[in-house]
Amino acid sequence: MKKLWTRMALTTALAGGLLLAVGVPVRADTRADCQRRLEADRARIDNDAHRHGEHSRQVDRDVDRMDADRNWCREHKSDWDHDKFDIGIYFRK
Repeated sequence: MKKLWTRMALTTALAGGLLLAVGVPVRADTRADCQRRLEADRARIDNDAHRHGEHSRQVDRDVDRMDADRNWCREHKSDWDHDKFDIGIYFRK
């Protein structure tokens, strides 16, 4: 009986250790993710502005997407280079 209790205790400890090691969600680097998203949006805006003009619906859609990504960054407590992404065509007034 003592052998059974020892096995159960060791098994429980092993399972608990694995759960703690593997069960914790990996937190992504939100600042890098924010920068990556905004850079992709900026490239998309530049491309569509070149192809369709600065005041096209494609650029408006891309700027809306950049605004959504800025909100995502705010919600995830991540900051970005405001001098790079909050100027000119990239920013709605």
